[in-house]
Amino acid sequence: MVQQQLADRLSRKSEAIYGREARNTSEKIGLYWAFLQEVMQGLYRIVNAKYRLRKCAALGKLVTVRGRLRVEGLGEIRVGDRCTIWSHMGTTQLYADRGAVLDIGEGTFINTACIISASERITIGKNCQVANQVIIMDGDFHGVDDRSEKGKSGAITIEDGAWLATRCMVLKGVRIGKGATVAAGAVVTKDVAPYTLVGGVPAQVIRKLATPESEPAIQEDSRA
Repeated sequence: MVQQQLADRLSRKSEAIYGREARNTSEKIGLYWAFLQEVMQGLYRIVNAKYRLRKCAALGKLVTVRGRLRVEGLGEIRVGDRCTIWSHMGTTQLYADRGAVLDIGEGTFINTACIISASERITIGKNCQVANQVIIMDGDFHGVDDRSEKGKSGAITIEDGAWLATRCMVLKGVRIGKGATVAAGAVVTKDVAPYTLVGGVPAQVIRKLATPESEPAIQEDSRA
């Protein structure tokens, strides 16, 4: 089983480098060297994750961090198994205020220069994709009329398999349904139904997305 997985990875690596299987000794040496570098890079990113996320309340297995991630706050930050966080081309920031919880589900990918700030609670599900420069904030920090007063907050839930595209923003009190997609630059101020594409400012429904065959059909709300 392990040998087959290794052979498959080497085959994919060879295709990426040469566009075909390695044919001669020189090409095979180059392939094995590139593969070794990839493995070492992966190990380094696991160690980097343990260091950058050392103050988290919970850190899953095989979490990787690329770059200098910024983690702050007196609340709880939890990161699930096999999460990938990039912070090399722009600093990704994770923040949880005192008493707040930021929970990132297993297999989720967070790209560079993202800001995720929990004043109350932010829950990101499994296998989500968060693109570059996305902002997720569940609180206003201060009032609009009286900026000395405390702002409003409301928990954010992003369900499994959601995709937040580049530079979109998710604001307080919303739920983004399973498998939903938020288009680039959108500002989400209301709930997004599962398997729905939304976009614009504020975000509006663009169309329904295909529901996987393994999922039950989603019933439309007759009140809409």
